[in-house]
Amino acid sequence: MINSLILYFQFFTRVPIPVEIEEPLEGIRSGVRYFTLFGLILGCIEMLAFWLLQLLVGSGMAWILTLFFDVCITGGFHLDALSDMADGLFSSRNKERMLAIMKDSRVGSNGVLAVVFYYLLIIFSFYTILPNITIYQQLFIVLLLNVVGKNGISLLFYNMRYAGDNPEGSGTVFVNTKTADIGIAQAFTLIVLLLFLGRVGVISYGVNVLVASAYRWLVLKKVDGFNGDTLGAGSPLSQVSFLLTLVWLGGWL
Repeated sequence: MINSLILYFQFFTRVPIPVEIEEPLEGIRSGVRYFTLFGLILGCIEMLAFWLLQLLVGSGMAWILTLFFDVCITGGFHLDALSDMADGLFSSRNKERMLAIMKDSRVGSNGVLAVVFYYLLIIFSFYTILPNITIYQQLFIVLLLNVVGKNGISLLFYNMRYAGDNPEGSGTVFVNTKTADIGIAQAFTLIVLLLFLGRVGVISYGVNVLVASAYRWLVLKKVDGFNGDTLGAGSPLSQVSFLLTLVWLGGWL
């Protein structure tokens, strides 16, 4: 477990952990059962940052600064994937051209719009529910955001097939992920959401599964498989759906 968590921090964040792990690719794949636990640990770090910031500048500004802090420690890893995915899948081209567009380092209009709307939705969703939630609930939401994001990605690993002609692409790491490992990650997420949000957490988990399933269908229809960009985009999409679900269920919080 420890080796897998170290590998995830090395792969998905900028947190310096100067430890060399043998067979890192196998460790990343076999550690999928701990993927949402990694999201929880990352969420704890960001929750601490939010708590300290809200003492100084209030919850509204603390939320903006925490999102900036997230970019600092992750390098905007999944947001880059969201941008590339949007440029490719919504380019109205054939499969091969869509995959080529995702590899292009340049950002197109669809990619810019995807990131802009991600931040608009995630910021104003939080602001919408802010007057109706306690500081503890605010902390829980910050904590759970990364759990939900990683959960959405792990759902995409089920019976995953790789799209593209690069045998060393980042997405190939998760081909042949064991279904049991995905199930463990899902069970962990459901338990955590239930503990922190009760019935709202259970409903949020259900919405997360539905959104991931719909996104999976779209990707398979467009490019007949997944790569690193289409996988990574699953995290911000899941985060947005989580906060919109909380807006929808605001009266139950």
